[in-house]
Amino acid sequence: MRNALLLPDLRELIHDGQAEAVREFLEEHPAVRQAELIEDLDIAESKAVVCLLEPKARAEVVSYFDTDRQVELVESMALDDAAALLRDMPHDDRAHLVNRLDDDRTELILRRMAQAERDDIRRLTEYEPGTAGSVMTTDYATVPPFVSVREAIDVLRREAPERETILTSYVIDHQRRLIGSITLQGLILARPTARVEDVMQEDPIRAQVDEDREEVARKIAQYDLIALPIVDASQMLVGIVTHDDALDILREEQSEDLLRFGAVNYDAAEAEHDPADESIASAVRRRFGWLLLLFGGGTLTGVVVQSFGGVTVKYPDIQFDAFIPLLIGTGGNAGSQTVGTVIRGLALGDIDPKRDFLRILAREAMTGLSLGLAIGPFGFLFAWLIMGSSPSFAVVIGLAILGICVWADSVGSMVPMLARLAKIDPAVVSAPMISTLVDATGLMIFYTTARVIHDVFIA
Repeated sequence: MRNALLLPDLRELIHDGQAEAVREFLEEHPAVRQAELIEDLDIAESKAVVCLLEPKARAEVVSYFDTDRQVELVESMALDDAAALLRDMPHDDRAHLVNRLDDDRTELILRRMAQAERDDIRRLTEYEPGTAGSVMTTDYATVPPFVSVREAIDVLRREAPERETILTSYVIDHQRRLIGSITLQGLILARPTARVEDVMQEDPIRAQVDEDREEVARKIAQYDLIALPIVDASQMLVGIVTHDDALDILREEQSEDLLRFGAVNYDAAEAEHDPADESIASAVRRRFGWLLLLFGGGTLTGVVVQSFGGVTVKYPDIQFDAFIPLLIGTGGNAGSQTVGTVIRGLALGDIDPKRDFLRILAREAMTGLSLGLAIGPFGFLFAWLIMGSSPSFAVVIGLAILGICVWADSVGSMVPMLARLAKIDPAVVSAPMISTLVDATGLMIFYTTARVIHDVFIA
């Protein structure tokens, strides 16, 4: 419960039937806090409170609700009330909500809305999840290029109450093709008699309607935009993505990457629940496939140990098993560090696998070599002084650590870049997968090093 101190007072006003007092209580707080308070109520109380709010305020508060609570609320409302709520909600929020409603109920609600609003909702819900079209709003301000600055300001003054933002307006021609943009500050500072086309920014940054939503969010962050215009193949303006939506997108995509990095299937664009709130059955279903794959990869370790069993005979006084956790742990950790670094570079656009493949591979191999040279001596001392191994076997441990670090860092850099080149999300190539691969190959390096040292220097 997020508002433990305020909620009892609100509940008392609701149960006493003091409608005006409830409205005054809520108006003392911003819309987002009102939403938190109402969400902490049960559904019957939430519905009663929401119905007390003015239509515009109601739509703003409900737009801050969790999607599950929005669905629960709309499904409990009368059809006319639900239609009125959708009518006043931000265009992108209501489209996302409609996507979650039952199709039959959606149709009944849409019949109670104006044709233009029905068309707008249907158009926004047709775009593929994860694209710019699926997260954009059609609630933007436009001005024609041939009017004066004074006339443009008058247009915005009339449109402002119905628009999500007027801080940036978009200049379109008679075919609605995007030809420029102008900020509200730019309009205010320009000569009132100047024409919009003379003071606008030509050819503004834009995104295609089918472009990945994460790329759209990155453009907004990169160019420090209030909103990014979205166009179709003919460059007609079809919507905008605002900076607050970009923040939500990046947060969801980061959650997706972190979960996939842990070998958990998760699609932020299509997810209906917070992973922390999902059922046990759903969690098992999302994790089982990857875990089974990793289990299969883990069996390689046993195969390697069995295949190199003859090496242990060469060192009859050494317990090889005692050193396996040390070596595979070092390789797995080194590989995971590299994977995280490379995936971050790919996500931020700092690494282009076509251009930088060899450079990144060489850099990470040298990094692994440096780490191996630094950590190898500690492995030598650990095996010799603490584990009581012979100096020759301690050399095996030191050299194995060196080889494993070079190999793990090399593999950890190559796999994400190869995944990107194959048009696979690099986050899917998770740290557990890298660890599993490096475990098996690391043991091969260990046993091979032991065999070579024995056959060349001891036998």
